[in-house]
Amino acid sequence: MLEHILARLGLIIGLFGSILIFISFLIYLANKKSYENLVSLFKEKYTFPAPGSFYHMVGFFGVFPVSRFFIKLSKKKKISFLKQSDPAYSFFEENDLKIQPWMNYLSYMWITATVAYLISAIAGVILSLIH
Repeated sequence: MLEHILARLGLIIGLFGSILIFISFLIYLANKKSYENLVSLFKEKYTFPAPGSFYHMVGFFGVFPVSRFFIKLSKKKKISFLKQSDPAYSFFEENDLKIQPWMNYLSYMWITATVAYLISAIAGVILSLIH
């Protein structure tokens, strides 16, 4: 009985994570042009810190870390590999920009999907220990 509950729970939660990633892909496709414009506007004057220098080139698979980078940059929060005194922190003010709402939604979806995958994996480990 417990095995069946854990198996179904792990499957449903894992599928939920997959659905969120798929929806985030559709959101990315709908906003791809504005994302690319934001990245190219940033690259005109600044250099992405590592690993953002790689992620901004891989399309959908890099949109989550690059979105997190821009969200943190817009709030002037500390970013790894970028000094707090770096002029890039003024990017949003210089260009009179605000973070686009879809970037926040996409970010929350990826974080929620990661938690769902983690719960699904834990359910699988517990299931294998029980069995």
